[in-house]
Amino acid sequence: MPWFKVDDTLHSHPKVRRAGAAAVGVWATAGSFCMAYKTDGWVPAYYLDGWGKTGPTSARRLVECGLWEVAERDGEMGYQFHDWEDYQPSSDEIEKDREAARKRQQEHRERRRQARKESGDQ
Repeated sequence: MPWFKVDDTLHSHPKVRRAGAAAVGVWATAGSFCMAYKTDGWVPAYYLDGWGKTGPTSARRLVECGLWEVAERDGEMGYQFHDWEDYQPSSDEIEKDREAARKRQQEHRERRRQARKESGDQ
């Protein structure tokens, strides 16, 4: 399961301090959304509308502070996390990790089946 990484110096970063608590809350929640849906740091504008005025206002603050950039994907407006690829795994990396985990689990189960078979347990 992928998770949104937050640096332990976030609390003192100038961009974060300028953005304010509400905007940083939106930033963190949107980061979780991006990881869950593997958007590679793109936040659709509709997602922010769920917070009423707080969503769009926070998005503007995040753009002003340089934490987000206005972006469009497939004709849909939204926002892109600044330098996402430098700090978060890409959707391709997430899928490769998931496939490797599936393979490891399958091999582990096969080894257990084989061991039970060899010991006469079934």
